[in-house]
Amino acid sequence: MASDVQIGNICLTLLGETRITSLDDAVKPAREIKAIYDTTRDGLLAAYNWSFAKTRAQLSALADAPLFDFARQFQFPSDCLRITFVGDHYVGVDLTDYRGYETEEFTIEGRKILTDMGAPLNIKYIKRVDDASQFHACFVEALGGRLAAKLAEPLTQSASKREAAERYERRYILEAVRANAIELPPQKFADDEWIMSRR
Repeated sequence: MASDVQIGNICLTLLGETRITSLDDAVKPAREIKAIYDTTRDGLLAAYNWSFAKTRAQLSALADAPLFDFARQFQFPSDCLRITFVGDHYVGVDLTDYRGYETEEFTIEGRKILTDMGAPLNIKYIKRVDDASQFHACFVEALGGRLAAKLAEPLTQSASKREAAERYERRYILEAVRANAIELPPQKFADDEWIMSRR
């Protein structure tokens, strides 16, 4: 099981820096890691459908309805980083995005889902996981690489170390896909010219 310190030390090892014993150590590498750790972790979680971060919920409708177009609105769960399904609808690009029609089953505005679907509303989403012991091993390595890519310049002033860290992160993202740590969402074919011309 990983810890935040172990992930920080992956970052520092990639950069050739001295390892730390705590993110609260009174040294520059620990301060730099601590300053960006949470947002970097959340960004990497939100970027992919990591199996360990997937969850579901049933939402109650808010008391206030949207001003127009939809009958109900629902607040995101507090730990939600990205919605993946609303009801049985995958959250992705569809033809309504191109045409601008107001015929979609739902829309997301800010941290609310607006829809005519009834309550409770079933959703699936990627949640914030802040317990490093729950991370998949590939996520641990990828997060260490992403931290190293962000901190290469402030800690080493080395563009080559930044590029090496980025390659390291990409490698472990691919490993995660192969290990099914990232479950890919349904893939949609891009709309071709024939479909786009039927407006």
